[in-house]
Amino acid sequence: MNKYETNISTILNELDQFPANPTRLVSKNAGESTKKLFDYLKSIYGKNILSGQQYLQPDELEDAVYYRLTGRIPAVRGYDLLDMCKNMPNSQTDRAIYWAKNSGCIITMCWHWYAPDDIKNPSDSVWSFYYKTTGYQRKTSFDIINAVEEGTLEHEFALEQIDVAAEELKKLEAEDIPVLWRPLHEADGNWFWWGNRKNDGGKSIEAYKKLWYIIFDRLENYHKLTNLIWVWNGQSRDMAVHPNTFDICGEDIYSEIPSDHSSQRSRFLDVTSYTYGKMAALSECGYMPDPKNLKRDGAKWLWWLPWWGGFVYKTDGNWHPVFDENGLPLHNPEKFSEEEIKEYFNNDYCLTLDKLPWYSRKNAEFVTNTMKERFGL
Repeated sequence: MNKYETNISTILNELDQFPANPTRLVSKNAGESTKKLFDYLKSIYGKNILSGQQYLQPDELEDAVYYRLTGRIPAVRGYDLLDMCKNMPNSQTDRAIYWAKNSGCIITMCWHWYAPDDIKNPSDSVWSFYYKTTGYQRKTSFDIINAVEEGTLEHEFALEQIDVAAEELKKLEAEDIPVLWRPLHEADGNWFWWGNRKNDGGKSIEAYKKLWYIIFDRLENYHKLTNLIWVWNGQSRDMAVHPNTFDICGEDIYSEIPSDHSSQRSRFLDVTSYTYGKMAALSECGYMPDPKNLKRDGAKWLWWLPWWGGFVYKTDGNWHPVFDENGLPLHNPEKFSEEEIKEYFNNDYCLTLDKLPWYSRKNAEFVTNTMKERFGL
């Protein structure tokens, strides 16, 4: 393993040398395509919202729902580095590259980071990103505090996995594809092993921030990636990291109110009150906000990103999709009606893939042919 180590004090001292500037990328390595995407995001902020969608299953049935009802698909495609886990096929990075190159979409990547429950016997251990505080059957007791302590097995594992993540991101870099990069998400919750334990005197909060800085330093100063736009998704002021280590702040909002298409203005005002003028995104959501509500309330979310599967299409009791007589997935009426999705996607405030300024005839032909080949649409 490479012996490169992050000196947290040195990194923070360097970051303190200049004030936070929301108009500039925090990465000194950013390539031209990354800068151009960031400039575009700045140009639409507060004027439009990008429609997005998180994907998991390779059939990507979410597209069939949107395209069947509106003739359009989202502009931002969300993928995940969870495929890095042992014994899982590595396909999501490839799918992200495939769609970005052929459709002109914007890519965002999160990382459900699998870790072994028993760090001393990882090959014989349960691996999960869910922490032992949850009710999930597969969960881990992987210790974030040890993960940032040099000389521990957990720390060696963390550095090794960050390097593996870097190699995945380099695949997108090699194709000149910028990434809205969102690691260590939902940090204020205690459901992921990197989250806030809430009963340890702040030790896990401190460890989370250290781990964030290690990831930032390692990808920025060791791997020198050129294609990252950093999205911090800590979910609270307590978890806030140095503003010179992220470009965009994200909030994940899963409302418990049925059919809640509100603007989530209070959450927008909260997160933007302590993030130094950085743009804010609805980095995950259970319901898409109505564009009319966004405009009325001045909730300037940069994009929305519903979760995959049952958050878009109708499912049975086991989360299997429900199809119509033509073999197409039905939309989930608990999340949106046909009229609502048509209204949202056709609203000038909402930017779907075909509304991106660089969307070309070649991109359109790819989308048309793909929807026909995959779904018969």
